[in-house]
Amino acid sequence: MLTAKSKWHPAGEETRNEPRLRRLTWPKARNLLWSRPTRWTVLILLGVLVALRLSLPFGLKAYVNRQLDKMPDYDGHVGDIDVHLWRGAYRIRDLQIVKTTSNVPVPLFAAEQVDLSMEWKELFHGALVGEMVLVKPEIHMVAGPTPEQSQSGEDRAWGEMLASLFPFKLNRVEIEGGDIHFENFHSTPPVNIYINHVTATATNLTNTRDLAQPLPAGLRAHGSAFGGGGLELELKMNPLAELPTFEISGQLTNVDLVSLNDFLKAYGKFDVARGRFALFASFAAAEGKYDGYAKVFFEDLDVFAWEKERKKNALEIFWHAIVGTASMVLRNQPKDQLATKIPISGEFEKTDVGVWSATAMLLRHAFIRALVPKLDNPVQVEKVKEEKILEEKKP
Repeated sequence: MLTAKSKWHPAGEETRNEPRLRRLTWPKARNLLWSRPTRWTVLILLGVLVALRLSLPFGLKAYVNRQLDKMPDYDGHVGDIDVHLWRGAYRIRDLQIVKTTSNVPVPLFAAEQVDLSMEWKELFHGALVGEMVLVKPEIHMVAGPTPEQSQSGEDRAWGEMLASLFPFKLNRVEIEGGDIHFENFHSTPPVNIYINHVTATATNLTNTRDLAQPLPAGLRAHGSAFGGGGLELELKMNPLAELPTFEISGQLTNVDLVSLNDFLKAYGKFDVARGRFALFASFAAAEGKYDGYAKVFFEDLDVFAWEKERKKNALEIFWHAIVGTASMVLRNQPKDQLATKIPISGEFEKTDVGVWSATAMLLRHAFIRALVPKLDNPVQVEKVKEEKILEEKKP
């Protein structure tokens, strides 16, 4: 039943006094949203984003070059930079760091490619850190008669330089196909010994997992050495400690000593006719001190090369005789082996020495002391008397 106030309209009809209810369809909404002012705004924003994306590699390249130029006595430059926004990364190509205060013919460091990116999986552990991958890096340690003709990079804060290139702390570092050279262009004969095809991985450098361990970070490396040898290295460390705190063990095995004759002649004034060499080293460092040893093994060693002796002077032959006699005395005759253990201990000269510089110094000392036979500082009578007096005064 209809009352007087009720209104009924046939379908599709409406009263003159009621406005028509218009539904906003998608074509009409699209036209409203995509009006001319909106289109221009979107196009301008897209243009700005594209321009920023295209200019980002050039801006990064200029920034990286400026940071490399800030290093005293060294200069660096890069060939090109690629940006990968989707994974928060950029890639440096053809990086070189050279010493500007000398005429050393090789760079201190070079790399075909350096990839810096965020380490996404560490976000699950509440850490915003990054990782670096070095492709075919080269390090050239050069010894010369003067500081201007040498380069080692030991006195430079390379960690701070790397930190300036990346907005996050590096937690993981990988090396693919690396080379390490020790060279002396001024020795007689010139020296170039190397380790190539180095593959290494360093993890937890910022202790993102917050491991309750004294040495939470680690590094493993292996590579090929001169003379057909092989290198294995393991390092455990605390990168957050104020002073170098680490344990390192490594081995260099199956090295053909003939390939080292240039080094032996330049630094030890002797060479060998045949023989194989192996080195096993282990060190620990804490509170500014280090302690460890290097174990050296020579097999099938023959210091004299008789067909060469006629070309050598009397002093060279005399030194060969000393080295050859010592090797015969210490040799294990049934196995035709020569072995010795060299203790290496002391304190770091600089209190701010880094972990990497400290480990490199120890390995270099172990290698040189193992290969070059020489007398230590002569013991003097006065020193013996002083030590005797101190012993007698002890309670």
